[in-house]
Amino acid sequence: MHKIAVILPVYNGCRYLEQSIVSVLNQTLSPFEFLICDDGSTDKSIDTIKNIQQKYPGRIKLLVNMKNLGLFATLNILLEAATANLVHIWSQDDIMHPECLSECLKFHSNNPNVGMSYHSVEYIDENNNIIRNESIDNTPQIIPVQLYLNICIRFGCITDNISTVTIDKTKIKNIGFFNKDLKVSGDFEFWTRIAQNSDIGRIDKKLIYLRRHQQQLSRSYSSIYPRIAEDMEIHAKIISLLMGKEKSQGIKFNKYKTQPSYFNDLLFLISKKEYIEAKKAFMLLNANTNILSLFLRWSIFTISRKFKVDKKLIRILTT
Repeated sequence: MHKIAVILPVYNGCRYLEQSIVSVLNQTLSPFEFLICDDGSTDKSIDTIKNIQQKYPGRIKLLVNMKNLGLFATLNILLEAATANLVHIWSQDDIMHPECLSECLKFHSNNPNVGMSYHSVEYIDENNNIIRNESIDNTPQIIPVQLYLNICIRFGCITDNISTVTIDKTKIKNIGFFNKDLKVSGDFEFWTRIAQNSDIGRIDKKLIYLRRHQQQLSRSYSSIYPRIAEDMEIHAKIISLLMGKEKSQGIKFNKYKTQPSYFNDLLFLISKKEYIEAKKAFMLLNANTNILSLFLRWSIFTISRKFKVDKKLIRILTT
């Protein structure tokens, strides 16, 4: 049995698909398991995969959904089919560094209590140009549950993208896979369940090129309302798991930082004349908080950000 598998869900990904797949096949680590599942694509994605299969015989196992099931249902199919205990999730848009799989395998071998790891990335645009990113991440290598919860309540989902994640299937036997009923935040919800059962690991190496482009699900207008709805439930779960002073701080972070960001999403939808999506977002926010109070909190946060004192204000409000 292989020590590590790569799983790739595909849906209408023809534009970058060959580059993405070949970057996996060019890993320095060998052998490894590589499974691809096409989720009812209507473009030439399957033809692209089959052409690559002919060039690299025996390297790729292709599964095909006869109809579109969605990202998280497709990931579950791939996780179930993978025979390796370690599974690296991949994306149709991104490019792997040649050492990615060997580094992930080495990390999990050295940290057997980790149920899931993620690594750093380099960002690229639609034309493979590197996008500068000067942010510094001081998150430690091993992240126990309470630290995970504190990070997420302050900054949201801990990973940049699912394509940075390696899962140890032996650590998730009792919690299941992705919630296939979620549309956008199924990864965030799954990571949170994993964190309650085992440590999360962070590999401080840039092991992939993560692509930013306008066709991504996370950037579509139709994803904003379900993301807000799903994230609200996840944040409520996270707050319930925090303890003592950290719970109190988590409630304040949610009130003064996270909820105003949802109001900002609402205004964005209105600015783009996405009135149906905006109405759904408004109704959701109005049902969960006082909308006038939320507007005032958003105004304060927006003004403080304009004068570059937002981080200081958040510290004051949440202490």
